[in-house]
Amino acid sequence: MAYLGRQPVIGNFVKLDTISVVNGQAAYTMQNNSVNFTDYATVNQFLVSLNGVIQAPTSSFTVSGSTLTFASNLATGDVIDFIIVFGNSLSAGTPTDATVTSAKLATLTSAMNFQGAASDMRLNFDTTDTVANATPLMAITAKNKTDSVAQLSMRRESAVDDGYIALSTQPTGGAVTERVRIHSGGVMSATQGIALGVGTANTASNVLDDYEEGLHTPTLSDTSGNVTSIALNSSYNQLAYTKIGRLVHISGTIVISSFSGSWGSGALRMTLPFTSADLTDQAGKSTMSVGVYNVDFTAGTSPYMQVTENTTNADFYVSGDNNTGGKCQPQSSGQLYIGGCYIAA
Repeated sequence: MAYLGRQPVIGNFVKLDTISVVNGQAAYTMQNNSVNFTDYATVNQFLVSLNGVIQAPTSSFTVSGSTLTFASNLATGDVIDFIIVFGNSLSAGTPTDATVTSAKLATLTSAMNFQGAASDMRLNFDTTDTVANATPLMAITAKNKTDSVAQLSMRRESAVDDGYIALSTQPTGGAVTERVRIHSGGVMSATQGIALGVGTANTASNVLDDYEEGLHTPTLSDTSGNVTSIALNSSYNQLAYTKIGRLVHISGTIVISSFSGSWGSGALRMTLPFTSADLTDQAGKSTMSVGVYNVDFTAGTSPYMQVTENTTNADFYVSGDNNTGGKCQPQSSGQLYIGGCYIAA
């Protein structure tokens, strides 16, 4: 049949199976390839011919489920020529590959389910341009009434062929901010720390928010100023430190090569890698053990290193039974064997 204008090329058009008339019967079962037919939305989709005459929907016949009912009983000799059902045009066809754009997709109002082989359960994103570092290559953003609350993105890190995964969240009244990053080499960074031992709770006292390890080159001095400078042996002038949260552990050997001036009433002082804490009831005050060689102190006493609160220094003293202790005053080639912990601010 010829068409005026462009011929429809998609749509669900069905010619139903032939129906034999039964004398005195108005209702008939519709079938397509011997299967009851119900794939329609309205009676107006039907084109029915009876005895060579096209029937009017609703007034001449009605449909319900798989049953078509004529307005009156048919009689012997009547012939149902054909029943054609026109589908919803342009809704039942299959679009050509790569023809559906994002503008044609409606907003999803229910869950999207994927089902199939494990190897097919993936979404692939492939940018066609070279982007700057930290530019998102893909992102999934969760919103609550248009307000962003969280985002998972994958971004270029420092080269075309490497990238990192970023997890961002938005605090009340704030902006979406990166919180966790998994770098291209597999190292994970958490900007606000990790809460340990409290499940999913965010309890401040359980948050581990810092870790650092390295070498500290201390400066030694005289608390009284009589010794004006203390030089260290360049082979023994560093302490190793590890900082876990606020707890700082230091260890190592310090060897004095020379000093200017002479000891008086002062004590040996050494700089620390981090400022000490200032807590209630002097809870931030610490002592650390120290072994010594070629260091003058009173016989029968024991040397130790004291860290007071809110300071970047540790002072060397000695303590003994039933006395007030004294000072550690090293000589040239004096050696200090240090190991212990203190609480940082």
